[in-house]
Amino acid sequence: MNVVYADSIEECNALLQAVALDLANWYDLVGLSLNVKKSEVMGFGFTPNPIVLNNETILPSKAIKFLGLNIQSDLKWNIHVDAICNKIRASAGRIRFEGRNHRVKDRRQLYFAWTQGCLLANGLAFLPRINTSEKNKIQVACNSAIRAVLRLPRFGKVPINAHRNQLRIPSVEDLTKKLLQEAAWMKYHSSMLNQSLSGPTTRSRSNLMKIHPLQTGYHNQMISTKCDIAWNDLPKEAKMEPSKNKAFNIIKKSIYKF
Repeated sequence: MNVVYADSIEECNALLQAVALDLANWYDLVGLSLNVKKSEVMGFGFTPNPIVLNNETILPSKAIKFLGLNIQSDLKWNIHVDAICNKIRASAGRIRFEGRNHRVKDRRQLYFAWTQGCLLANGLAFLPRINTSEKNKIQVACNSAIRAVLRLPRFGKVPINAHRNQLRIPSVEDLTKKLLQEAAWMKYHSSMLNQSLSGPTTRSRSNLMKIHPLQTGYHNQMISTKCDIAWNDLPKEAKMEPSKNKAFNIIKKSIYKF
């Protein structure tokens, strides 16, 4: 993947064509053939011109898939959320069929493997950034898999939250918090413990707090910003814990209220 940017649409289009030609030339020099039909181009804030390579045309796309993540030109997440919901509902069907002769305990394991696995694959990239309605949409899809675990009817009113807590399955909201806090621990644990600060010891310093990040504009959507906030929400015990596994267990116990 190559990223180009410029001050005008004309410059961007010229750079895109130049980069594409350079890539095609590199492939030719190393003895490989560039598959133009599988190549894609996408613009952010504008629609790029089609790219011509080897007498074939690459039309601009509104969305591309990169490492299983659907990236949209408008920077929204509705396409990826719909794809995730479809995968989760498909996993619910598999749990019903493949687990029909198994115990609830075994079907619960299938939930964590097939359903929650869809969210954990690249959850840190999109779960903290989707809006409430999209998060609720994913939760409803997960509820269909929970119904499959318990062999409940596909439709009808049931106390799904109580059943989820009984199975010790986290909600999408709690899973998002866990992913963020684990990422925050991985990012800041060593630097915060080894920092040397001059001046008086304040309550914030004693609790290993970071300066509250700027959250205006695009900063509010950055995962690094959300990690800063998540670090401040971590229990001090987890911040001080040198072992990754033990720290993650502390985070898990502090978030999951089963």
